[in-house]
Amino acid sequence: MTLRENEASDEAWAKATRIARELDRILDRQEPMRPAVSRAASELRLSTRQVYNHLRRYRAERRVSSLLPKTGGARRARISPAVEEIISVTLREMWLRPEQPDLAPIVDEIRTRCVSEGLDPPAYVTVSKRIPRLFTPEEIARRRHSGGKSLRRLKPRPGYIRAKHALDVVQIDHTPADIQFVEVIDGQGIYVGRPYLTIAADVATSAIVGFCLTLEKPSRLSVALCLAQAMCRKEDWLAARDINHSWSMFGRPKKVVVDSAMEFRSTSFIRGCAEYGIVIQSRNKGTVHRGGVVERLLGKVNTVLRSLPGKTGRSIADRGEYLSEDRARLNFADLERCIALAIIDHNLSQNERKLTVALPLNRLCLTLCG
Repeated sequence: MTLRENEASDEAWAKATRIARELDRILDRQEPMRPAVSRAASELRLSTRQVYNHLRRYRAERRVSSLLPKTGGARRARISPAVEEIISVTLREMWLRPEQPDLAPIVDEIRTRCVSEGLDPPAYVTVSKRIPRLFTPEEIARRRHSGGKSLRRLKPRPGYIRAKHALDVVQIDHTPADIQFVEVIDGQGIYVGRPYLTIAADVATSAIVGFCLTLEKPSRLSVALCLAQAMCRKEDWLAARDINHSWSMFGRPKKVVVDSAMEFRSTSFIRGCAEYGIVIQSRNKGTVHRGGVVERLLGKVNTVLRSLPGKTGRSIADRGEYLSEDRARLNFADLERCIALAIIDHNLSQNERKLTVALPLNRLCLTLCG
């Protein structure tokens, strides 16, 4: 047996044997050439061009070893050690800069240095492939960025907050709602603006246990209203808004997880939680993953709002030429009802992949829009 046959793995040999059997059927002329090649390509999951290439190699001696990969061993280096050294030194000098220069002028410099040494200059692709071999992502981030944020993105993130039982841990956070609303004053629709949404999310069940929609920026008051709704029964609140659906989640959380915003560091919030035996756990800057449940649910509620007239989109680029102010139809009360319906539907369905509004609820939201 040849050296290549001895070095071939069992998997490579089995694959070559299977190809050889199909090629034998073609060469034995059991059917016309073109249909036979097409059938073999389908059986082997290859292109017809690959089958013809195998035929060219196999036809002369009909040996299985002729179908083994030709690059089974280590490939011979095509770049000399001297060129490799020039690539490495130049990349370390010029590419690992905080200014993040383009690679093209650095490749030109490498090629110039190689020519001056009487060496064959490497191609652009050759140099670009050396970068991940020479530098780890951590080294690139450390040399190019002064802060630690880029490094943290590349490292494991310990400290995810989990809970075994409902109300063991509740996360609270705010976001601007992705929608504009209007109010009717003196018989005319007057543009008001974009409200702020605060929600409290239970970590164990991923249920939203309370929310607060306000015109003012997040404050101690909006946090207190959200937490109060989370702790109290909601039958009267739902009846006052003519919502005939159950929102049964309520109770006193054992722990609330918040970020480092001023409203969560206020004396009134700290003492209010201490009054009811609620432990406060703050997540420091750069640890947004510790508020992953509430961040995800805020985004999903906003996804529902972006399907209604007056949406602002996720950004200016996302909004495009859509005129949010002109298209706004919901007043504050109707917007609050739509958010409540979306939350109730989420709590009932517990859809982990997307927050959808059930057809009757969605139809009610659209009816409110006129």
